[in-house]
Amino acid sequence: MKRFVAFGLIAALSLACMNVWADSVQERVACVFDPVGADGFVYELFSDYALQARDWGYALQPRAYTDEAVAANDFKAGECDMVVLSGVRTRALVPFAGSLDMAGGLQTYAGLKRAIKAMAAPKAAPLMQANGNEVVGVVPMGRVFLFARDRDDLQSLDRLAGKRIAILSYDRASRRVVEAVGASPVPADIVSLGPLFNNGSADLTYAPAIAYQPLELEHGITPNGGFANFVLGTLSGQIVVHQDRFAPEFGARSRAWVADTLSLSMIERLEKAEARLPLARWVVIDPQRSERYQRMFREVREQLWQEDWYSHRMQRLLKKLRCAETPALAECSLDSEGGPVY
Repeated sequence: MKRFVAFGLIAALSLACMNVWADSVQERVACVFDPVGADGFVYELFSDYALQARDWGYALQPRAYTDEAVAANDFKAGECDMVVLSGVRTRALVPFAGSLDMAGGLQTYAGLKRAIKAMAAPKAAPLMQANGNEVVGVVPMGRVFLFARDRDDLQSLDRLAGKRIAILSYDRASRRVVEAVGASPVPADIVSLGPLFNNGSADLTYAPAIAYQPLELEHGITPNGGFANFVLGTLSGQIVVHQDRFAPEFGARSRAWVADTLSLSMIERLEKAEARLPLARWVVIDPQRSERYQRMFREVREQLWQEDWYSHRMQRLLKKLRCAETPALAECSLDSEGGPVY
């Protein structure tokens, strides 16, 4: 009888503990954009984040989206508590964070790591919030390269005049860069960039190395194409939440964890993806041409500064990071993007 009573007490205590645990963990819906869907690497990466979020008291229920616009609209409509989007798309929700993915913003992973750490710092918290939204994590998605169906088109800016370049239709910066070289923009989204390039509707497009296989870009560069080794900028994936659906401390805790774990492991993955690109397809851009490209990007960013397209705080931060890495850059002593760095 005593054993039966003891067993009953243990069972009751266990049930009580389970109920307390269930009460302490709140369910939230997370809309995750991944061009490949639930089988993609973004969705896979988010699974690691969801596991960690349980320690913070949230059971995240992920929904895979292959259309980024739909994911963003569902978030705006309140159907998602959290959403994972590209930084380019996030700019409309939280300008400072989304402006990280600006044209020619950063060219190295070292600079990108410093930018993400700065964004995760406590003093940056107010900038990571806007209109009831908050970016609670930033993950690198890779350095961006220009792909061409004809590798000769990568030999100079003059060769790009009259060419068709597939760009993100909602990114003003991409359109300005394409227009600056005299090319014609072909509007696309992240998923359609590959098909438009591969089927010949566009002569060129841009993408990070990690998108090479998912977008099947090998079809577009075969047989005479290639990709330039000049870095057009960097892309990021950003986790955005409705602030009122999470605890006040959630954002800071999440940003710090993502910066210290997911971001670092993702950079290793990105570097491996770049190393796997076919070596013979690289087109080397010499220093003189690189300087000309940098000048073009600088002029485009200055136009966008005047139009308030990007966050001025982020533009200033990235200029300081570029000049810290390469003090000899011409822009470091110019009045562009808020003035000289030194």
